Amino acid sequence: MATRITDVGRRIRRAWLLLAIVAGAGLSCDGPVSEQPIDSAPAASREHAIERTAVRSSALQSVGYDQEQRVLEIEFTSGAVYQYFDVPAEVYRRLMAAESHGRYFNQAVRNAGYRYQRMY
Repeated sequence: MATRITDVGRRIRRAWLLLAIVAGAGLSCDGPVSEQPIDSAPAASREHAIERTAVRSSALQSVGYDQEQRVLEIEFTSGAVYQYFDVPAEVYRRLMAAESHGRYFNQAVRNAGYRYQRMY
């Protein structure tokens, strides 16, 4: 089942990002030391939403991947959405095939040190 961000959601996200940029707010989050937060998302990620697929997990709500940009987008059960950059397609495929999506995410993404950005 695919989760799509509505046009209203996209407009709200873009307005929030613009406000954060104008206000000079960094768009990073606190995370494990191994992760490398970035100050702003690449232009391609800001302009287009990644379609996510719902997963059965106690930690993750949905997962999406932009193969061209190599961006993995994760929606957590808390509602927070993060994008992880320069993630190989194989990591995405294995995440979707994993018996435990949350465990695989922790091992292969969170602990791997990919640059990331909290979107909302």
